[in-house]
Amino acid sequence: MKRTIPSRHALLASFGLFALVAAGCSQGSASDDDHGHAHEGEDAHEHGGEDHADDHPHEGESEHAHEGDDHGHEHGAGEGDHQHAAGTGEPTLGFSLTEMPTAGEPVTVSLILNGPDGEAVTADDIASTHGEKLHVMVVDEGLEDFIRLHPDAGPDGFFEVTFTPNYPRTYRVWTHYALAGGEAAHSHEEDEDHHHDEATASESEVMLSDALIVGEESAPPLPAGNVLTASVDGLRYELALAKEVTVGEPVNLTVTVSGADRAPFEGLEPLMGAYGHLVGFSQGATSMVQAYSTGDHPHGDTSRGGPELRFETTFEEAGPHRLFLQTKADGEERSAGFEIDVVQ
Repeated sequence: MKRTIPSRHALLASFGLFALVAAGCSQGSASDDDHGHAHEGEDAHEHGGEDHADDHPHEGESEHAHEGDDHGHEHGAGEGDHQHAAGTGEPTLGFSLTEMPTAGEPVTVSLILNGPDGEAVTADDIASTHGEKLHVMVVDEGLEDFIRLHPDAGPDGFFEVTFTPNYPRTYRVWTHYALAGGEAAHSHEEDEDHHHDEATASESEVMLSDALIVGEESAPPLPAGNVLTASVDGLRYELALAKEVTVGEPVNLTVTVSGADRAPFEGLEPLMGAYGHLVGFSQGATSMVQAYSTGDHPHGDTSRGGPELRFETTFEEAGPHRLFLQTKADGEERSAGFEIDVVQ
């Protein structure tokens, strides 16, 4: 199960910025007047020159002051112009939007993926994992509105996602991809051949998150205690924990699936190369874990699985977590929710 941590490059949407954003907003990095953010382990810094409106805290980042900045997403010179910041030594994720997100309305977000060297990461640089180039998970900080997306790249190789947030809260957008060829730091050479396939994905997987402000509503806290059963569209899911879930210690999770008559259900259909996909978020979606079921794997579209799904993972943050289990049956995807407490 792949563990994830928040992005070190958070670009937060400010209401003041998006009030009059032009439709030609591009994926890009800061111009001479734009500003960056402090990263984990870096010193505090100041910004000057623009009207700053966002005081949203960044998880794990150094405290920093702003002098009159208008803080939000970075915008390039024009549509289709993809500019990128100097390398930070780590992969980064950012957004570009043409309008302020609103609860209940579709929003399109262009994703800015940069490598450790600051160069753009496009579809040509990414190997397929579980049948997809890019896995995107979107969730509000209350962990009530979860969306999984697999966007196709545009003609320029860049990705954008469209979804409808249900709450006027802060959301977090998580991305998961693997650099083709297992490159730890990816650079672009002129006339370089970027043809890659899934077989070359190796170990260079990247998971990052960025915050998107949809509104100022406070997210409700998760209740303490475990919720280990869920029923969705005629199927019942029961989660069993092999032991108490402790920060930093591997744990095995088993989900048993049964039908409406409580009989074992063996009709799970293939989903992303497995019979189940599990995603877990800490309170506020500040950390994420995800896993695909182990054991028997599908061998073609006609394969069927169940009734048990086994997962392995390690949680990195204490406190309540909400887990989303995604399965497919009768041609329909289902998402079942559980809650567990992780102890220090």
